[in-house]
Amino acid sequence: MRILLTGAAGGIGSTLGHYLHKKGHELTLVDNLRNGYSKNLLIDKKTFGDFYNQDICDPQLADNLLDHYDCIIHLAAITALPDCESNVSDTIDINVAGTANIMECARKWNVPHVIFASTSAIYENNKEQIFTENLEVNPCLWYSLSKKMAEEVCESYRINYGMNITTLRFFNVFGPRQDIHRKNPPLLNYLVREIKQGKQPVLHSTGEQARDYIHVDDVVKLIDLCLEKKPNDTFNVCTGSLLSVNQIVKYVCETFDSSIKPIYREASRLWDTYPDLFSGYYPLDKKIVAKETNKYSKGSYQKAKELLGWEPNTDLESLIKKVTTEINL
Repeated sequence: MRILLTGAAGGIGSTLGHYLHKKGHELTLVDNLRNGYSKNLLIDKKTFGDFYNQDICDPQLADNLLDHYDCIIHLAAITALPDCESNVSDTIDINVAGTANIMECARKWNVPHVIFASTSAIYENNKEQIFTENLEVNPCLWYSLSKKMAEEVCESYRINYGMNITTLRFFNVFGPRQDIHRKNPPLLNYLVREIKQGKQPVLHSTGEQARDYIHVDDVVKLIDLCLEKKPNDTFNVCTGSLLSVNQIVKYVCETFDSSIKPIYREASRLWDTYPDLFSGYYPLDKKIVAKETNKYSKGSYQKAKELLGWEPNTDLESLIKKVTTEINL
């Protein structure tokens, strides 16, 4: 199968790319390396596909790439929530207009199937105990709002042009290649970085807040199923299990036989590395940050199980400990 993969140099994209390459698919890889790393694109020091250092917003994108693909897998996005709040124009350009540009390429090239990566963050204001795909969502933060808008872009192309688009709402994906260097790294990668260096991790709230975590390999397996079955639908990508910050800390410390204890700060201080958000006449309300920090998030994967035959690995303790040993600083 000939596949165009955007966001190929990121944590999820590169893991997926490695997997698809080993299965014999022909890959075109697109990434502007804003949040991804070129080293992620290598297998035995060789790129595992034809790489284009290209912005998905580029109006010449369709002219610069091949025009015959069996599927486009669109993962490229700005994903760090405070980064999106600090760069609203970029967020709209990349997450929304960039998605529209990819859909337009797919339409012009007659691509029979597109897979779009959305997020569980769109459920940020939902109060239900379990998030299902049929819920009405009303997010406010720019990352989640931009992804909702991108989902609506996809729906527009479904309705107006009859395109076949699979939308996947990723919950909290963890894996060894997630970006460890950004200002607010993913929790597991941040903990490994600090504890391996003998530092006390700085965490926020009590550590009892819990979310639904999913291993990157299970994400990849679901995408592979979608390549095969081509569902024109929306699916949660989750385990239906809750894991607290303190449990993750415990698993990392056990893996390294470490007695380091985290420092806990107020939940509202999570985004303090972005001081511009809290300056000026209209500063971001710290209560919003505290709400996001303490957010509850548990999904149902029943729809993916019933329609696609997919089930994730829910042995999160073993998976967390395995990834802990795989993360390179």
